[in-house]
Amino acid sequence: MRDPRAGEITFREWHDRWWDARIVEPRTLRGDASTIKNHVMPHWADWEMRAVTRMDVQSWIRSLVEKGVGAAAIKRAYNLTSSIMRAAVDDDVIALSPCRRIDLPQIAVKPPQWFTTDQAQSILDELAAPWKTMCLLGVYTGLRWGELSGLHRHRIDQRRSRLFVVEVNTKRGIKEYPKSSRSRREVPLPAHVLEALERHIYRLDRDSVVFTTVTKGRSGRLLDDGNWRRQTWWPAIEGARYFDDDGEQQLVPHYPPHSMRHTCASWLVQKGVSLYEVQHLLGHESFQTTQRYAHLQPDAHKAVLGAWKRMETSLTIAA
Repeated sequence: MRDPRAGEITFREWHDRWWDARIVEPRTLRGDASTIKNHVMPHWADWEMRAVTRMDVQSWIRSLVEKGVGAAAIKRAYNLTSSIMRAAVDDDVIALSPCRRIDLPQIAVKPPQWFTTDQAQSILDELAAPWKTMCLLGVYTGLRWGELSGLHRHRIDQRRSRLFVVEVNTKRGIKEYPKSSRSRREVPLPAHVLEALERHIYRLDRDSVVFTTVTKGRSGRLLDDGNWRRQTWWPAIEGARYFDDDGEQQLVPHYPPHSMRHTCASWLVQKGVSLYEVQHLLGHESFQTTQRYAHLQPDAHKAVLGAWKRMETSLTIAA
């Protein structure tokens, strides 16, 4: 039987117990700690757990909206609070979670930023040899930057033109994806990408990381995301030019390295590859993430346009 006095514990006290028992990635912990410090604790710290009602939670969400907190930040704060409350229910601290049927602000989904073939080629032309290969691989496989910079030579199956995404480069070094994660996957390699990759790896030991630092005196180290962007990616973007459809020379869009991943997905969808296949290629946990590319499908509006054509009469405007 649940002790009714258990709910007298304050939110802060229960949070501390919950936090110490969590098993999550260090990067997730850092982000969660910031969210809780900025958006959760200022409101809930001194509340008794048993005193929090569903309407109190809804009012808290409304107050965050009125303060101008972004929808994504509010969702993260709410999800963390909901997890804390669910754990309290599981441990018989409270009988029912107040985090239920709560209205949250809608998160605006931004269209993915991707490069055209001319833009991508102009970027490759600006890069030094090892980074040409790395970015070619990025565009044609959709690997995340950490997956590219954490790729090991023995994960490349040259005979079958495949690579296996197992390790990822993080701020704390190389780690393996959990076996249950969709991120752990097999990715096919186009012939010309495999050829470029083979030229790059032929001198590497079997267990070597494929892409590492090349600076004299500091070569062979794991790449740092911030340094690589600053020293390699952004100079290439700033120097890249392409010709638009009117023959005018233009600057390449100032997109981050992650846009190589968006470019891969966008090109494939435009060529008729199903969203389901793209989801598995890119290792998306949620199909909703992949649906951002749906508007690029060749037949995305085929049914709608076909319906208009089948109408017996159409509205007109006199010339």
